[in-house]
Amino acid sequence: MKTVSAWSSPDYRKVWGAGAVAGLGAEIGDLALPVLALVTLGASAQEMSWVRAAMYLPYLLLTLWLGVVVDRYRRRRMMIGAELVSALLVISMAVLAMAGLLGIPTLVAFTFLLGSLAVLHSLADFSFLPHVVTAEQLPDANARVTATESAIDIGGSGLGGALVQAVTAPIALLINGVASVTSALLLWRVRTAEPAPEHPEANAVTQAGQGLAALWRNRSVRGLAVEATTWNLGNEVFMLALTVAILTSRPDGPIALGLVLMAGGVGAFIGAAFSARLTARFGYGPSLIGALIVGNTAPLLGMLAARDTTLASLVILAVAFLASGLGVGVANSQAVTVRQLAVDEAIRGRVNAAYRLLSWGALSVGALVAGLTVDLAGLWLAGVIGASVMALSSLAVILSPVRRMRDLVDSRTA
Repeated sequence: MKTVSAWSSPDYRKVWGAGAVAGLGAEIGDLALPVLALVTLGASAQEMSWVRAAMYLPYLLLTLWLGVVVDRYRRRRMMIGAELVSALLVISMAVLAMAGLLGIPTLVAFTFLLGSLAVLHSLADFSFLPHVVTAEQLPDANARVTATESAIDIGGSGLGGALVQAVTAPIALLINGVASVTSALLLWRVRTAEPAPEHPEANAVTQAGQGLAALWRNRSVRGLAVEATTWNLGNEVFMLALTVAILTSRPDGPIALGLVLMAGGVGAFIGAAFSARLTARFGYGPSLIGALIVGNTAPLLGMLAARDTTLASLVILAVAFLASGLGVGVANSQAVTVRQLAVDEAIRGRVNAAYRLLSWGALSVGALVAGLTVDLAGLWLAGVIGASVMALSSLAVILSPVRRMRDLVDSRTA
């Protein structure tokens, strides 16, 4: 399949812009949230794990059912609504924090609601994008989105760390809210005529089951789902341990954490830029698997070499995040495109919901496991354990038909 540039589509540019603005705000908010919990509210590592679990619990509880909703109703309207309500929630959270009225239980409740809206938006966006561009434009569209997300990781992590350090976490959350409103306005201007969704007679439970069954039948998508699920479990342990270690051991913790994460964004941006070339040279399967091995193994090597949060160790961790980002940048756009084209449009939302249930649902479980692991093993050993699980996750794709995939057409028969 020949790849065609997606940038010629005005509506794609608007959807891309909406995602970029919302992503930048979310990146700032993601750095503000742990600082708000750990520094402003004095949360323990266990309480921080509750906050992160609440953010991702909706992926476990709501994903399948929201996938049915996404296949039944207009996706763009749901994306706009999710952004506007998210803006209201983060602004309310910031105001309560500044007034001294925000506690850990309230923060947990807010993050659960924000996570629920994130589930809805991500499912709707995944299914809406193929309507905005042609099938030939879709690989380029996803590569541009991945590259943009990586660039946001670069600027957003550094900007978020600086903002939180300079103006406090609640103000950073207000900026997140403004970004969500801007994203909704851009989506409102999209004029693509979205086809009327089907309303099958099957009930929601049956439809949700169809999504899971379709995912499991496609061995390539199944391998990607198992890899993502395992990676997310390990990453939650790894990131909670590293976040707490840096924020609690250094007076410049927010900036230091932001710079380490920014290195991962730099790597992902470079990887996304070269993704298409690697695919053309080696094929989808070999390039994707090679990228996963590099990206998933680098955090473990970094943790084993660093051992603490001194400046020298932070440099080592930044290099590890850079290498990890390179692999992730190559693999992400390829994996998303495979998943979008591997199943029929009529059940795309439900299959993606099943994928998200497994992969992102693992985040809520991983967050709770992370708090327990940190308590039992200590910060650094917990980080090594989490990074080890991430490294092992590549096996699910290595052992799947993905390794033989040369072209996207292969994804439908895998």
